Amino acid sequence: MYASITVIVLLVALYGYALAALSLRSPGTRPGDALDSGLLFVLLVPALNEERVISRTLSSLLRLRGNFLVLVIDDASEDGTVAAVRPFLENPRVRLLRQPPEEARRGKGHVLNAGVGAIRRMRISEYFGAENIIVTVFDADARVEPGFLDAVAPCFADPRVAGVQSAVRMYNADANLLTFWQNLEFAIWGRVMCRAKNLLGSATLGGNGQCVRLSALEGLGEEPWQAASLTEDLDLSLRLLASGGGLLRFCPSATVWQEAVPELGRLVRQRSRWMQGHLVCWQHLPRLLRGALPLRARLDLAVFLLLPATVLPVGLASLLSWQQLLSGVGGWSLSGLALTYAIGFVVAPLAVAYLARVEGRGVLRSLLHGHLFVFYSAVWFLASVAAWWNILLGRRGWAKTARFAAGEEEPGSPAAGRSQNKEVL
Repeated sequence: MYASITVIVLLVALYGYALAALSLRSPGTRPGDALDSGLLFVLLVPALNEERVISRTLSSLLRLRGNFLVLVIDDASEDGTVAAVRPFLENPRVRLLRQPPEEARRGKGHVLNAGVGAIRRMRISEYFGAENIIVTVFDADARVEPGFLDAVAPCFADPRVAGVQSAVRMYNADANLLTFWQNLEFAIWGRVMCRAKNLLGSATLGGNGQCVRLSALEGLGEEPWQAASLTEDLDLSLRLLASGGGLLRFCPSATVWQEAVPELGRLVRQRSRWMQGHLVCWQHLPRLLRGALPLRARLDLAVFLLLPATVLPVGLASLLSWQQLLSGVGGWSLSGLALTYAIGFVVAPLAVAYLARVEGRGVLRSLLHGHLFVFYSAVWFLASVAAWWNILLGRRGWAKTARFAAGEEEPGSPAAGRSQNKEVL
């Protein structure tokens, strides 16, 4: 049994390092000019009790270059979220849609569908064309550089591209080890895995910073996002790919910064929701495997979807490996040490390489932090236990992750260009 699990661990490692090697061949994207692209970006910002972060997010979004509108969708907040948004409504680019209480708090997918419904009611597709309207999702804690849309726009020059995912990083990465590890997790995922998936044709959307053509969304019906889905972004990705709705791409030159979860309990709850939603998305496997995607893309998507099933056995194998190593003090063999390292520190070389080559943290610091990163796997191990337990009990509740303001609010007014603006579309 232990030998079988060891083989699984080594196969998972081989898959990860194969993607790492492939990512080196992935070309970057050159920023263009969003103003000259002919695209209109509609930025959807779902908000539920986000008074601590929403003002700074809107200030950041309004510094973007390009043609865009911002639509904040309040999901029946009970705090001062609406009051924080109101000053920004003086800018003609900002709209506020308030969900009626009887329609509210049914999950992020339901909120995003309400946003798409509001876009239809604006009838802007009659002027721009649905294929030239890019629905972009930002969480209420998002921060972006002014050139974000300039980086994304060239990806949509290819009419086959239905959606683009930006890189995600953490703006409070230095708060503690947990936030540092989350930033490292997303950095490795974007720089290594997602760049490789671009070449394979198996890229997926990842929530914050996802951009999708309105025409592709409309191809999935009146409600493109599954309201009850725990991972509405992955679900949308798989349905687009399985239905032939277009290609998905990852844009490494566009980055959205978000707040990392600083507490272990809340982080495990968030990751268990992600894990459970990922497992539920196995329902799309038959359609994906029968679909028209290239074989390499279908195989990679299948492996990606099945990877969560390895978290528990890999975690147990790592614990057993460490237990055997520590119980055999004085009798260690070179082969035993090598196997323990391969199982216990499978991600460490990738983390060390990223910290040293990309962030320039120095060899010793990179070696230290890269190997400490192994302890972050405990978060996913606990999340996996919770996810399988919830599935066994039939629990599928969607609970948002609470956020906290990080640092002082940036100075600046809601934006220039003032006009009267109604709250409800």
